[in-house]
Amino acid sequence: MKAKKKALAQDITTAVETKLGEATEQSKKFKKAIEKSANKLAKKLVKLLNKEEKKNKPANKAAHEPKKSKKVVSPIDTSTEA
Repeated sequence: MKAKKKALAQDITTAVETKLGEATEQSKKFKKAIEKSANKLAKKLVKLLNKEEKKNKPANKAAHEPKKSKKVVSPIDTSTEA
């Protein structure tokens, strides 16, 4: 998950810096603000992707695996103690 988030943040940062770099000169504060925003956005996107994966995973699992029957334990004690 961390690798996915880091790669996504880097892609977002690169794209924004390229677009804005054409119009203005970039300072350190400018780059830091872009990286911070990109990390926040990447975190939210990864969280949403994981939710979707979890949401789809049980549906697929239920379709492929039959339910197992549970053992029923009798509440009556069958031991022969006097």
